[in-house]
Amino acid sequence: MRPASRRLRPIAAALSVAAAVAVVPAAVVEEIAAWVNGDIITRSELLQREQTMVAQLANRLVGDELDRQLERGRATLLTDMIREEILLQRAEVLGLELDKVFQQSLDRLKEQQGIKTNQELDELLKEEGIGRDELRDTLLRVNVPDIMINLEVRDKVIVTDEEIEEYYKKHAGEFRTQEEFMVREVVLVKDRHSVEELEALGVKVTEAIAAGTPFEEIVRQYSEAPSKSNDGLIGPLHKGDLLEEIEAAALALETGAVSGRVSTLHAWHWVKLESRTESSSGTLDTARGAITMNLKKEKFFGQLQKYFKMLMETNRIEVNPVYKDYDQRSLEPDEGT
Repeated sequence: MRPASRRLRPIAAALSVAAAVAVVPAAVVEEIAAWVNGDIITRSELLQREQTMVAQLANRLVGDELDRQLERGRATLLTDMIREEILLQRAEVLGLELDKVFQQSLDRLKEQQGIKTNQELDELLKEEGIGRDELRDTLLRVNVPDIMINLEVRDKVIVTDEEIEEYYKKHAGEFRTQEEFMVREVVLVKDRHSVEELEALGVKVTEAIAAGTPFEEIVRQYSEAPSKSNDGLIGPLHKGDLLEEIEAAALALETGAVSGRVSTLHAWHWVKLESRTESSSGTLDTARGAITMNLKKEKFFGQLQKYFKMLMETNRIEVNPVYKDYDQRSLEPDEGT
């Protein structure tokens, strides 16, 4: 059995990556980075979030790209935390069942970390120095903003039949599908055999096909192509993928039929047409689902920005000038400039 401290590390990491909430003892007077409707975001919370962001980016980026992403991330860090605080407040005002959200989030965390009982969870949290209140606050900060965005933005996105039809007219070409086909092949490579040996092997392959021997068995016994490891199967293929003479022989077949011998410069081939899908222009009905998803995605991002703007304009927000570089709004020009 692994020591508890080793199992706990993923929990602490999950919590810090998800919300990066710093808990400050009540006796410590904290510098305030921002006020949101009377609630505060402290300097230590902001710096903890920044540390988490730096660690995440440094884990996958280097050099100039890392520097660019860090600069971009810092410019929105406090803005994001303000939005998060507003969404948490809004959830309470609108009556979101926070106890239920917390319990569902806790159940998911326990399942992800393989924690069987509440007693085991309490022991692990105690070792890490994470209190139940901190755990609750963190899990709510992780989950509530997304829930609110879904309720107030995503779920309200509507796409009309007229919009779907107009999109289809403008993008009909995107829904065309090419003809595709799959074949199996038996290949005898000419320069591996004398003329007599090649002829003899060719006769054996042809006789096996005529006798109704399963094509895969013939492949395993005689084929000399790399496709032998896959029982001769190649594809999906499109027109132009094969040598002209092989493709012509394959596409002249009914599905399941086998060609006669096809001779190319370097080999003899026998091909079986496994499947074939004709090209299609893609009807409105078949494209409707994809179009609806595309339109909803486009509308969602536009409406999300309007929603964020509304939140910022209808709530009491004050940012400590010392931390204005972390607030994207301070970098945006005033309207009319």
